[in-house]
Amino acid sequence: MTIIRPKILIADDEPSIRDAIKAILLSEHYEVVIARNGKEAVDVFKKESPDLVILDVCMPYLDGFKVLKAIKKFFAERYIPVIFLTASVAIDHKLEALSGGAVDYLTKPVSPQEILARIRNFLEIKARHDTLKEAAVYDWMTGAMNKGHFIEKAKDELELAVRNKTPLSFIFMDIDGFKKINDEVGHLGGDAIIGEFGRRLKKTIRKIDLLGRFGGDEFMIMLPHKGKKECLVVAGRIARIISSRPMVFEKAKVRVSTSQGLVALETDKMMSMDQLIQTADEALYEAKTKGGNCYVLKTIL
Repeated sequence: MTIIRPKILIADDEPSIRDAIKAILLSEHYEVVIARNGKEAVDVFKKESPDLVILDVCMPYLDGFKVLKAIKKFFAERYIPVIFLTASVAIDHKLEALSGGAVDYLTKPVSPQEILARIRNFLEIKARHDTLKEAAVYDWMTGAMNKGHFIEKAKDELELAVRNKTPLSFIFMDIDGFKKINDEVGHLGGDAIIGEFGRRLKKTIRKIDLLGRFGGDEFMIMLPHKGKKECLVVAGRIARIISSRPMVFEKAKVRVSTSQGLVALETDKMMSMDQLIQTADEALYEAKTKGGNCYVLKTIL
């Protein structure tokens, strides 16, 4: 099993200081990346996406305060602790660092034990934050985005596609005969089927695609930069992967299929997510009336 180690960025222009901090962190098996000046610190941060940052105040090109201001633009919704470790004891420097968003301000020299203790504390806070954030964004049963977060992200993709006149497709789907399945295997079994259904869906899409759970056994997929031909290919892949083998709950083996309503957006006229979902729902209804285990495509011109 691969162990994921927290990644820490050290930004300091003094080689002896960098090497000493690096040795301390490696002794606790952290992954370490290095920056030798302020400009390099910003570049390394963007490339490596560290879990925690240790900054000096006085560095060439950009000082620590400017680095903090620059990298905060890339935090997005993430919590990334930034610790200042510096020789400067000036109170105005400390206040500037803390008011700028740093979580701590340590003055050199500082003992290895104290550095490690503070790092452990802030990484633990980060882990709790990330857990809560994930729970607020993702459906615990399937790993798909929850409805609210999906709609928020999908709106952005829809507006971008209309503005830039780029292709975009949307799929609305559910599990065929899910009520009967639920009756046969019980609610726990039904939950297990929904969970496996969501996990299989994740295997059919790209990283830039959006997967959300609408509710119950209904799911949504947004496909940026994919027109109707590509959408049909994805729908076919979904149908194959969902029905490729039975889903298992305890001793029960359940054959599952899905019906899909597809929408390809080929217009530069702004429309709402409600309109997109409604159109896809109409296509899904048509797929159901055909007996299920199929997909119907509608094009918005």
